[in-house]
This record gives sequence, structure tokens and C-alpha cells, in this order.
Amino acid sequence: MAKYITAQKEELKGFLSRHKSEGLTAKQIADMMKADPAVTKAPGESTVYRLIKELVEAGEIKRTVKGNSRSFLYQLTEGESCHHHLHMKCISCGRLIHMNNDESRELVEKIFKEENFELDQGAVLPGKCAGCKK
Repeated sequence: MAKYITAQKEELKGFLSRHKSEGLTAKQIADMMKADPAVTKAPGESTVYRLIKELVEAGEIKRTVKGNSRSFLYQLTEGESCHHHLHMKCISCGRLIHMNNDESRELVEKIFKEENFELDQGAVLPGKCAGCKK
């Protein structure tokens, strides 16, 4: 079955690109899109869930667990390059931070050299962001 790029999918991707430093639940995304004046045709909540599922499967959105809960947070990835660096995830607010490729490679190589442990390039490192540490 062919996948079509709908106006609602483009609205969702545009919204997520304006909020790319935030990890948001599907409900937050749907609610925020309805209130966002930049969104001309906000999809309903069930459509947001369906579109997010498609975008996660396509690798365009990264899905992470919110803290110790059963809730998922979604965040737009940086495309194919997102699979080639490490990510840092704030365990308090859910923010996902992309490490640059050089720092990621150095850390992965150091861990392999010192611990003989091969770390996945797309791994997510939990911790607290600067805002939540305060």
C-alpha cells in the first residue's frame, strides 16, 4: 500500500520541527497543534497517533520512554544522520539532545578501547539536562 504525504502529516512534521528540542507525548502534540496559530489544519488526536506511528516506523521521529512511566515521548530526528551519533535524554523532562558526530565517535571508541564494549552509535544516554539540574 502506497504511503501518501498528506497536509496533516506535513503540518505535524512542521510543528515538530519548530519544537525539535522538546520530547512531547502524542496527546501534548495534538493539544499544542490545536492551539498553535501556525498550524492551519490541525489533525485530530487519533490522526496524530496514526501519523506518529508511521513516522516512527520510517525513522523520522524518535520515540523514548518518559522517565519511569509508561508514556512515550516523540521528537523529530535529524534524518539518516541521527543514527550515527549518540543521544542524551533528560530523565526529568524527557528532552532528547543530539551529540555531534565527532564527540559520539570519540566516546564510542574510548568505551570500546577501555572496556572492550561495543556501544551502538544510536544509543541514548540517560541523565539530567542543564535546566532540570537546577
